[in-house]
Amino acid sequence: MKKTTRWKRKNFDLHTVIGFYICSFALVLAFTGSMMSYNWLKYVVYKSTGGDKEARFIIPQNNSDTPLDNKTILMDYLIVKLHKENPEAKAFELHYPKTEEESIYIEVTNSDGLYYDADFRFFDQHTLEEIETPSIYGKYKNAKVADKIQRMNYDIHIGAIGGIVGKIIAFIISFLTASLPITGILLWYGRHYKKKRV
Repeated sequence: MKKTTRWKRKNFDLHTVIGFYICSFALVLAFTGSMMSYNWLKYVVYKSTGGDKEARFIIPQNNSDTPLDNKTILMDYLIVKLHKENPEAKAFELHYPKTEEESIYIEVTNSDGLYYDADFRFFDQHTLEEIETPSIYGKYKNAKVADKIQRMNYDIHIGAIGGIVGKIIAFIISFLTASLPITGILLWYGRHYKKKRV
């Protein structure tokens, strides 16, 4: 845009040209955000892509009622065990059970700044025996295409799927999308005011 261009023309170009180019990206961000907000939409997308698990986070129940030999088992041992199994993991997050029936779960972060490829491991709090979950949030290597789409949703929404560049792009798109109502009101006001003067 030229420096001599009137502000109304600049505003029109900002609203139409920029709005046109960011439209498809804004729709992606809006859709992924809607999937997080509306469980029915998340369910429809998951089932329509061939999903056959529970599309929500589930902490399974213990398999046993009492510890083996009535001895206290150190839950922190699981971190050492999992670190040996996966030495390249970035972080291990241990969640102690909130009830007697609930299993222990550990989130294993496999990539910096990403959530979709994390492993969610569950263990009986009495025996430390590993328990499988009926949810999409289990071991990433066992995830099917439909599971991966659901798990990637948050990373796509915040742009993390593209690293720091992706996050910057997502921020710019969000900022420009938020400016469209303002430029739209200015367009309406300009036309409305012009008609009144005539």
